[in-house]
Amino acid sequence: MVKKRSKLIAFFAAMLMSLIMLAALMGGGLTAYADSPVQGSDGVYSVLVNLSGLAMGADNFSSSATVEKSDDNYYMTFGHSSSVDDLVLESGNMQTGYTVRTENGWTYYTYTMSEERLQSSLSFTAYIVPMSMTVDFSITLDLSAGTRTGDYVDVGERPAEYVPVIQTTAGREYEASRGLVFPIPSATATLGNENLDVSISAYYVQGGEQTKVPVTNNSITLENVGEYHVVYRAESATYKTNLGNNTYTEYDVAITSVAGGSTLAKFEDANGVLAEGTSLLASRITAGSSIFATAADKMASIADNFEVFGISLVQSDGAEATPDGNITLYLQADMTYDRNEVVVYHMADDGTLTEIVADGYGRYVRFDTDKTGTFIVCIPGVAFVMPMWGYAVILVACVLVVAAAVTVTVILVRRKKKAKKLQENAIE
Repeated sequence: MVKKRSKLIAFFAAMLMSLIMLAALMGGGLTAYADSPVQGSDGVYSVLVNLSGLAMGADNFSSSATVEKSDDNYYMTFGHSSSVDDLVLESGNMQTGYTVRTENGWTYYTYTMSEERLQSSLSFTAYIVPMSMTVDFSITLDLSAGTRTGDYVDVGERPAEYVPVIQTTAGREYEASRGLVFPIPSATATLGNENLDVSISAYYVQGGEQTKVPVTNNSITLENVGEYHVVYRAESATYKTNLGNNTYTEYDVAITSVAGGSTLAKFEDANGVLAEGTSLLASRITAGSSIFATAADKMASIADNFEVFGISLVQSDGAEATPDGNITLYLQADMTYDRNEVVVYHMADDGTLTEIVADGYGRYVRFDTDKTGTFIVCIPGVAFVMPMWGYAVILVACVLVVAAAVTVTVILVRRKKKAKKLQENAIE
């Protein structure tokens, strides 16, 4: 009876396994199988990432990467947690083309790569937020043990392997008074050693529709209240997108035109050092620009909490205005900053910092200056970060303490045994 029952169970188990395999094959449940994105056909692959080049914090980076293959084009996706910021793939004097997205608190970069580069060591720099430090590390992809997970999906035009780099002093966002003639900051562009032309266009957004705005004498007039955009564009035929178009980069500057003047910043000219009709042009400079990168480097030993502002003064015809004496500037700094502790620096074009006496004025920080350009508002103080050698010292100290404890224990045990033995001999 037991023997028949065992055979019956085995029969049904075999039938169940067969049905599962058949359903998987017919329903597409098993879409993944081992394959290399280099030797394999077009599709999407999952590959393991070797993070041995990262000394600490490997859990904050993707342990596996996605590689998409379409003809001779490869797109590698690698990401990091919210504990990491400003991830940069080192590319010599070039800029790798990429797109970026966030998902569930993680940031993912999708880089365009050649087959050769995909198989090489990839070097990165990244800012580790909890440690307040930038680290260098390298990764490699285990392409030979990749897993094909699906077909390639056409998502439209993707960046070329390398894209132009646009350099400009323009911030990403401005606030200005309606009617102001907005002078467009100059820009240059390069692709490696190649110097590129930069074209400039502008438009006004109303009801979701874009209306082209004429660029005259390298400026635009903010005739209406609302949102204007200035777009810098540089392109080159040296590299092509997946659609065969020239590689390109665009830098978008948003300008909010307001009826009552800027709330981001304002000024007073009690000494009459500026011509009548002079207006203030204010921008909040954020990560992604060379100016912010320089400011962050200067603040590394001064303050963890800082904001960067771009301030310029323009005459009614759009020409730059330079004060020949002090004016009073008001900058709307982070509302969490203690106005009694705030410090302001002016940063020159070469990165030189000059501290300016400032005080709080409601939601603003107020100070007198005869300068325009880049200003940094900060709360002084840098959190202590244990250097890498510090962790090594602690580890060695722990080892020595444990070794000392073991040694003491052994000595005490030996003494106890010796005393016991002497006591036994005395009794005998």
